[in-house]
Amino acid sequence: MVLSRLGEGATAAVDLRGVAFSEAERVIFRAGPLTAAAFRFASGVDAVRLSNGPDEVLLLPFQGQHVWSARLGGRDVGMKSAFDMPRPTQKFFETYGGYFQHAGITAIGAPGPTERREQHGELPNAPYRDAAVLFGEDASGRYIAVTGRYNHTVAFATNYEAVPILKLYEGRPRIAIGITVTNLKSTPLAVHYLGHLNWRAREGGRLVGTLHETAEGMRVRQEIPPHIEPGPGYVEWIAELAKDPGLAGTLTSDKIFAPEVVFSFDPLTDDEGLSHFMQVHPDGTADYTSFAPKDTGAGVRWICRTGDQEAVGMAFPVRSPGEPARVNGRPVTHAPLGKGERFATEIVAAVFTPAEAEAMGRHIEAVKRQRA
Repeated sequence: MVLSRLGEGATAAVDLRGVAFSEAERVIFRAGPLTAAAFRFASGVDAVRLSNGPDEVLLLPFQGQHVWSARLGGRDVGMKSAFDMPRPTQKFFETYGGYFQHAGITAIGAPGPTERREQHGELPNAPYRDAAVLFGEDASGRYIAVTGRYNHTVAFATNYEAVPILKLYEGRPRIAIGITVTNLKSTPLAVHYLGHLNWRAREGGRLVGTLHETAEGMRVRQEIPPHIEPGPGYVEWIAELAKDPGLAGTLTSDKIFAPEVVFSFDPLTDDEGLSHFMQVHPDGTADYTSFAPKDTGAGVRWICRTGDQEAVGMAFPVRSPGEPARVNGRPVTHAPLGKGERFATEIVAAVFTPAEAEAMGRHIEAVKRQRA
């Protein structure tokens, strides 16, 4: 697994299976300002800290390749939660609050009344047998990365391999999170996927992106899933958002985002096939997310502000067989994977300066006019 990556822009690797993790953090790789350090949480979960100097990302290489936290552009960007450290479990809500999780592949979302599975499927905290640190260079620059391999095999049902990778780039507060899934079974694999990227919700944050904030283009979830209990005024607020989803475009404390508000939306793309989204802070800086919806289809926006949790998923790329999806107003469908076929996607996350945010804001508005 490690050596196979060395022909794809990576020039050095550290196999994490041979690293002795302990509560004493130690650097295991260094190339100029790019470093990787390994340690073990007091809970027993192994972790790797990637750094480019001012920015850092903390990953759990053997537990879902879960991104537990991140610091980009001089601030902690991950969601606030009640957990002070990850727990060694595959149960979604028993180790909750990371910055990013891969979700899927056999299912996403809340389990139905007759389903016996975890929230968002098997990937979020999947046990990885292989993991490695990589160093290399691609079109975006030099990077330090973590990758791994997870095989999900259930007799008579499923057999696939998932290979994620997260790259932290030198000299900029930017990461790229990718995953490739290969069907190893003789029968087709219907791929469900969601990239659960949870930014810290900021009071006064303004959400902008390449989507139409209309009742048709941005649809609020009105069903109440079993894992949440709505408070006073919640149902009425959801009814308002069903008519005008733009009311949720600014995050202020007078709006009801507890326990959560969820939208599905139809992404718009620029000429390069990318969708762009920002949470613009009152100081003009911005949190930024981008992906190519041709790989997935629909998008989801998730906002959660309970006091215990503060999070905004500006845009989750979602692939869900059987669910209608439209990109640039056109239907998008994905056939199941045949044996040996692959699904791959990538999400970019970054923090922008005010000038960069202003330029991206102009680009977003131009895309919306083009796709009107």
